[in-house]
Amino acid sequence: MILFSNDYARYPGAIINTETTNRSFVRMAAVYKKMGIKNHAFILVLFNPALKGIDPFSPDLTIEEMAMIAVECKMNPWFYFREVARAPGIGSDEPVMLEANRGNIALFWCFFNHVMVILIQIRQTGKSFSTDTLMTLLQNIVCQNTTINLLTKDDKLRGENIARLKEIALLLPPYLNQRTREDANNTEELTVRSLGNKYLTHVPQSSPKRAYNMGRGLTSPIFHIDESPFQPNISIALPAALAATGAAIDAAKKNNAPYGTILTTTAGKKDDRDGRFIFNLMSDAAVWTEKFFDAENLDALELMIKRNSRVGVCRVNITLNHRQLGKDDQWLKRKLDESLQTGDDANRDYFNLWTSGSQTNPLPTAILERITRSQSSDYYTDISKPHGYITRWYIPEDEIDERLKNGHFVLGMDTSDASGGDDISLVLVDVDTLDTIAVGTYNETNLITFAEWVCSILVSYKNITAIIERRSTGSSLLDYLLLMLPTFGEDPFQRLFNRVVNDYDEVPERYKEIKQPMNRRSSDIYVRYKKTFGFATAATGYASRTEIYSTTLQNAAKRACDKVYDKSLIDQITGLINKNGRIDHADGEHDDLVIGWLLVHWLITQGKNLSFYGIDIKRVMSAIVTKTEESWTDMRLRHEQQVIRERFEVVFNQLSGEQDEYVCQRLEHELRMLDRQIILESGETYSLDSLMSQLKDKKQNKRRAYSKQQQQSNDYHSNYATGNYGDTSGVLSDRPMTARELIR
Repeated sequence: MILFSNDYARYPGAIINTETTNRSFVRMAAVYKKMGIKNHAFILVLFNPALKGIDPFSPDLTIEEMAMIAVECKMNPWFYFREVARAPGIGSDEPVMLEANRGNIALFWCFFNHVMVILIQIRQTGKSFSTDTLMTLLQNIVCQNTTINLLTKDDKLRGENIARLKEIALLLPPYLNQRTREDANNTEELTVRSLGNKYLTHVPQSSPKRAYNMGRGLTSPIFHIDESPFQPNISIALPAALAATGAAIDAAKKNNAPYGTILTTTAGKKDDRDGRFIFNLMSDAAVWTEKFFDAENLDALELMIKRNSRVGVCRVNITLNHRQLGKDDQWLKRKLDESLQTGDDANRDYFNLWTSGSQTNPLPTAILERITRSQSSDYYTDISKPHGYITRWYIPEDEIDERLKNGHFVLGMDTSDASGGDDISLVLVDVDTLDTIAVGTYNETNLITFAEWVCSILVSYKNITAIIERRSTGSSLLDYLLLMLPTFGEDPFQRLFNRVVNDYDEVPERYKEIKQPMNRRSSDIYVRYKKTFGFATAATGYASRTEIYSTTLQNAAKRACDKVYDKSLIDQITGLINKNGRIDHADGEHDDLVIGWLLVHWLITQGKNLSFYGIDIKRVMSAIVTKTEESWTDMRLRHEQQVIRERFEVVFNQLSGEQDEYVCQRLEHELRMLDRQIILESGETYSLDSLMSQLKDKKQNKRRAYSKQQQQSNDYHSNYATGNYGDTSGVLSDRPMTARELIR
């Protein structure tokens, strides 16, 4: 079977059949090519060129042709999916070909690569038929002496599944359908005795003990779990079943036979044990990307998936919306109208949203809905070489370089030890628009290698400022960057958020030291100030978790709710809950992407002295078109905010007219304190740094005008350079001297 580009060498006679009558496969190959996938044509491969143009259902086939088709299906499943598989017609007796889409091709490709798949698609997009088509191929053509197990939600779904499999098998050409009257034909089991294959179905057990025992009995190399979030005790049965499959999988590996685990479902509920268990399995998996097709081989694929999964497992999350499956918005609206579903039911079945009915997200519902609707399916996936780091870009590939060189961006990072536990997460945001530009999660990596990669990004794009969470291994990552960046002529104080720059007004001595050119600084400056780099979470104050998850979260969500785009980031934002009076992620879930996103917004809105990083504070959020809805605020909060804002205005006016430097520092410090207490209303995009910059420009202009007047006075004095001015010591005025002073 051809899965990777290197596989073609083993089949020198194979051709790419672009003349297939199943045009959906040709269109899908074209889509992959447009996405930049090099290995885009494998779904059109034909091992035996003699079969080109031959209809597998023709009544005039010879015995030799039937044999060639059977061999082709066994060796090349893509031929079976493309040319042979049929589904019952809707409103017609005429069967229809399998329609290739991003979901079923990804499912088939991952299964034959033995990668555990969690396939989440909205209703009526064919995920059940796709899996049933695969199982029909395995039972009737590919497998021998193999048991396939299905665990589904209830007896009704079990019966429907068996009925579909029977119907699909009946639509096969007779010479490929191996079932006979001797085979089991009931609502719980299917057999193909001529090949020694069995398909067994199971339903959940309400007793935890029975669920465990049932799971332990599912010893087969091929396991399909359908609608798992809605199965009681799936969190007990599934781990037991996966543990039991070990021996069967080892035997399948030895015999070079198919094996794998597939979970198919719509989105479920996160606020019950079993739904949350499946949601966490999905969240921990690597996000599917067609870039996986370009992996060199199976070993490279597994390494790539592990590095980009949350816990270093070989598991992928294939979550696809209607647009990604080739359906337009009118189709979705029609299906919603027909289903009569609303609320959480519609969100789960038609929008891939995992709901939490009994848990409260801290953000207003209207904002959450807009964040969810911002999901973009149109992104470019970059896989770095040789690291294998996957980054999802939400701008076209051909625009990345120009956009990053002409704008300014903040890179937020939440770190981990990248050893198979939590991820290192990265979020890149456009300062002008608050658009999420790129997102990535990385695991199973060497921190030094990762630091080198981050350094290469900062060196390549001068307009990126990084704010890195300092906990965990963040300090180590920062240490490496402090060593590497200067070797490329990059000033760490300008490229990495640090408190020397941020607290310039509170500790002016150290800020004065770093304002010197890099070659004139003390050689130990990065050692002495290394603890100032990165965002170190504090118990209280502006750097506290409470502050980040209150003011910063609310403001970021209101301003950028239409610009989040990334499904994983959206899931984490919408998955936040109020837990014991504290905003956090639910048990077993994660918030590393949220932290990276919030750090970006904190720096943009509350960071000080941004101009030192090269950020033009007059442009911050300049391109935003604000459409957010104002949330309800009680009278007490309004009164407190009014008092704070009035005091802010008084202090700012005092600062505007003050010349004494010491008094100015004191007034600016008070302004900073007041600024941290202000809760921005809907549509507000002011920045204190912007106001301070304008004030600074105003004072500088005033001084220039004053200096011009002084120069005119000096010019006046120069006309009397040869005169006797007498002793002018102690004269501190820049006015012309009087006659009395001249002759004294």
